[in-house]
Amino acid sequence: MNRRAVLFSALALCALFTSCCAQQKLLELPLERYLDKCRGAWAGQMIGVTYGDWSEFKWRGFYYEGEMQPWTPDRVARAINQDDCYVEMTFLKCLEQFGLGVTFEQAGEAFAASKYRLWHANRAGRDNCRKGIMPPLSGHYSNNPHFDDIDFQIESDFTGIVCPGMPATCNKLCNVFGHVMNFGDGVYGGSFIGGMYAAAFFESDVERVVRAGLANVPRDSFYAAVIRDVLAQYAKNPDDPRPCWRYIQQKWAWMDHCGRDNPFNIDAKLNGAYVAIGLLWGKGDMARTLEIATRCGQDSDCNPSSAGGVLGCILGYRAIPKQFTAGIPAIADRKFSYTDYSFNMLGDVCAKIAREIVLANGGKVVQRGGKEVWLVPVEQPKPLPLEQWFDADFLLRLKVTPAVGKQAQVLLRWRRIPTARGYRIFRAEEGGKPVELARVGDVDHWADASAQPGKRYFYSLKVVMPYGEMGPTKPVLGGRVAGAPKNEKSDENLALRPTAYADARITAPTGSGLKNIEVIRNGNVAENYDSFDGDNKLDLDWYAIRFLEPVTVNEVVYIEGKHFNDGGWWTSLWVQYLDLDTGQWTNVSGLQIRPRYNFADKREGRKPFGRYVLTFDPVACAGVRIIGEPGGSADFTSIAELEVFYR
Repeated sequence: MNRRAVLFSALALCALFTSCCAQQKLLELPLERYLDKCRGAWAGQMIGVTYGDWSEFKWRGFYYEGEMQPWTPDRVARAINQDDCYVEMTFLKCLEQFGLGVTFEQAGEAFAASKYRLWHANRAGRDNCRKGIMPPLSGHYSNNPHFDDIDFQIESDFTGIVCPGMPATCNKLCNVFGHVMNFGDGVYGGSFIGGMYAAAFFESDVERVVRAGLANVPRDSFYAAVIRDVLAQYAKNPDDPRPCWRYIQQKWAWMDHCGRDNPFNIDAKLNGAYVAIGLLWGKGDMARTLEIATRCGQDSDCNPSSAGGVLGCILGYRAIPKQFTAGIPAIADRKFSYTDYSFNMLGDVCAKIAREIVLANGGKVVQRGGKEVWLVPVEQPKPLPLEQWFDADFLLRLKVTPAVGKQAQVLLRWRRIPTARGYRIFRAEEGGKPVELARVGDVDHWADASAQPGKRYFYSLKVVMPYGEMGPTKPVLGGRVAGAPKNEKSDENLALRPTAYADARITAPTGSGLKNIEVIRNGNVAENYDSFDGDNKLDLDWYAIRFLEPVTVNEVVYIEGKHFNDGGWWTSLWVQYLDLDTGQWTNVSGLQIRPRYNFADKREGRKPFGRYVLTFDPVACAGVRIIGEPGGSADFTSIAELEVFYR
């Protein structure tokens, strides 16, 4: 797999955080107001995580529109044992101990010493630290397969809470603590959240707070592009979050590499979009903000926790509706699990750290009417240097369809990268070096009309991104199918040949099955791929094995997948082959199916992973497929494996 990371100007980090206080504007922040907003921030996190904890990862890949659990004040007590709260307190304690000059090593050692259970990027990062692989390497993609996950995003609140009006200093903390478990967009999720908190101490307009968070993220990052999309959709339709959710889902959800090819999505940028959606369409109302952030699904306790925390900071504790804060006094002196902090202690601890940061950055602490007032040196956002992981094969999914019969062009298709500026197309003959064929813009396909019959070609792509050229992809075999079949009768499963590849009517499903169509020819007969995409209503569905060479076939073995209440079966089924002369799909003759398939349009009586042998008169072809009418109310089918024989 071709993987590259872009890291721009690591040395720029030094310049980024040099003294930025000269001639800065000083804004007044009374200690009393700081404490109210600080308490609101922590309360908002506690309320948000317990508002959505019952739904965590139940709604994967769809916007939930059913009944919500009614809020009761006692639910907030569950926040004491929530990792959304206590994990970041490990870093808060580290910051309290070492101050603004905290090092990667000190942050890594603090995390390594923690005792609580962890998952995903946090777990991998802590395991690395315990092995002596300290940040930033502990969060680097070469050591941590979850580097783009949501982990730092849900633990970064404290970085903004202790940096009121100082997003650049907040980013200094994000650089240290974020790289403990994350890299690139995984770190920028923390920059976004922390930047919103930093702004929330002086800004009451929610949209401006979201834009302030965006300004704290590198412009050319995927994360920034996602949030820009959310803001653009909000400008088009500020009253209904669902069109924005659908837009983001279609454009960005597929890029999650941790849950790749799976409805499960713990990607920082997608879940960060859900935080922004909750805040924007919530319009400053706590109940609506939490509800929308939760309905977006996926990590639906972390997202309302982040949104609730930011809004709680904007509002201040006293302005949060009493229905949400009524349960807090009863637990305010209980320490959060694995920490030295209670809710009542957090205000003083954060104020102590924030005061030190204000003074270190050139601000002042004065007395006004016997009360403490901070003169905060307000900073302009200064994003961290850009670092992006780029797996060209995973992101592009280059697919090459050979030319067959009258089709004289080899067709290349790929997934469009949302921020790409263009693509470079290369072709190599067998044993030769790649030669550039074309440069194209923002498209997802290209046709090669110069392929010679009988030659095997290897196609690859490079992507032109705002920050440089990425790739190439691994070479994908293609060409013009010509000649006559050479395979003899045998028990060889032709679908496993290196010149074979899988295809389907639906290649981007959104159901609970696997997402890579190649699983239907990998030899594993206990996996499920289905054609549910939430929008199906198909007249016909199909699954195919195509070949880059002529073959003779007379048998297909279809292993069905799983069945669901709304589909996963056929109401009719037959076989077609890809004709070598016409390049058209044509019905076979003499078709028999053993055992008899149940074409009734109902789930009852079906067993998953049933094996069906479909035999027919021999045909010379460049591919074979099963095709028919899908069943169930959602009109979709399922498959575990498709085997092809000539015997």
